[in-house]
Amino acid sequence: MRRQGSLLLAACGLLAFSSLARGEGEIAPPPPATSEIKAASQALLGAVDEITRKVVAIRGLQSKSSFARGVLSRQEITLRLKERIHNDYSPDEVKGEALVLKRMGLLPVDADYEKLLFDLLSEQVAGFYDPYRKTLYIADWLPVDMQRPALAHEIQHALQDQHFDLKKLARPLKSEGDRQLAQAAVVEGDGTAVMMEFAARGMGAESAQLPTVLARLGRQMMQLALSTTPSLQQAPPVLRESLMFPYAAGLEFVAAVRSDKPWSRIDAVFRDPPVSTEQVMHPDKYLSGEKPWRITATPLASLPLYKEQRRDVLGELMWKVWFARAQSERDAEQAAAGWGGDLLVSWTQPGETLPLVAVLSGWDTEKDADEAEQAAQKLILSLTGKTGDKLPQPGKTQLFERTSGDRTFAVARRGQKLLILCGVPAASTSAVVAEIFRTWTVSPPGPSAQ
Repeated sequence: MRRQGSLLLAACGLLAFSSLARGEGEIAPPPPATSEIKAASQALLGAVDEITRKVVAIRGLQSKSSFARGVLSRQEITLRLKERIHNDYSPDEVKGEALVLKRMGLLPVDADYEKLLFDLLSEQVAGFYDPYRKTLYIADWLPVDMQRPALAHEIQHALQDQHFDLKKLARPLKSEGDRQLAQAAVVEGDGTAVMMEFAARGMGAESAQLPTVLARLGRQMMQLALSTTPSLQQAPPVLRESLMFPYAAGLEFVAAVRSDKPWSRIDAVFRDPPVSTEQVMHPDKYLSGEKPWRITATPLASLPLYKEQRRDVLGELMWKVWFARAQSERDAEQAAAGWGGDLLVSWTQPGETLPLVAVLSGWDTEKDADEAEQAAQKLILSLTGKTGDKLPQPGKTQLFERTSGDRTFAVARRGQKLLILCGVPAASTSAVVAEIFRTWTVSPPGPSAQ
């Protein structure tokens, strides 16, 4: 799916917008009789070729061959999604990811991570294209007219697969979750743009106006999905934001990069996709070729009893979500906007439930590092229940730490480098901070062209 060890990113590629598939404010009809299901299934299968011709006319990717298609019940589609995910992610990987998110305060400690995701998928999904089986799966519980836009989206995925090899884009990128999410934004943003244009043309919109209209729809689409989907609205922000990012931010990215150019401009993006969510959130950084900082970690002698569990890159989107735990979304977005690069490493030892987590990051300027440092300090106070404590001035303290039980949560700053520690044994904090800054390398990227 999206990358090894990330159930969350696997789910990103399987989410569909039920509000867009069935129409805002629509109430799903009661379950049809068996004869009606059979007739509806034939109608759905018959609609695929007609919708494919319209998608080809919109997007310009020719259909190289027919693709398999099948009609499944909601239960069958949910089981197929679970099968897809369980083939790629072991129970230990899923559990490890959940524990890291819990240590960072991004999931409640008692949350059932896998169940949360599958509940969201079961509610949202209206069919999907599987690049491994080269098959389009269609929902049998919705009439054709209600799911035509969603079918256009999934048919576009089939055409993407024929031209750009979706398995290649879905191949696991070990320890590079941010890059994988950025690639998902190209795939889903393109599919969503085609879906929106398909729907707009069906309502008589003029083709010349469509790129401008699409550029304004990303955030509106997110607000619509939230307003019509209670479970998505109530989900932990890390799940909600990550699941919706490829669609909403991906749509805005595709619209911005395409601008008034032909669709072939997006074909070039598939061949050279963005490498970070920063590039998706700020398309000018993709166009200028701004790359993330490279951070290299070595084993820590100051944690001799701990075994490394996982590595990952958070990226600008996850920093925004993390910072928003302790401040307004607008302030969190501003604090995360100067992101240059990061590396998350977690460790475990027998007998402990939650892992120890360290995130070393680089920031574009000293001012950006100041803003990130203050946001990180607020985060530490939130994680330790000490939100009433006064914050120091940026850059005025070498180590900002608070304890929760026998564990320390800390922020340390060295110039444009920022370190956050979560759950470190209190007696080891200073040694861990010193060793990470001494042995881990943080390298800003050199000039490059996209």
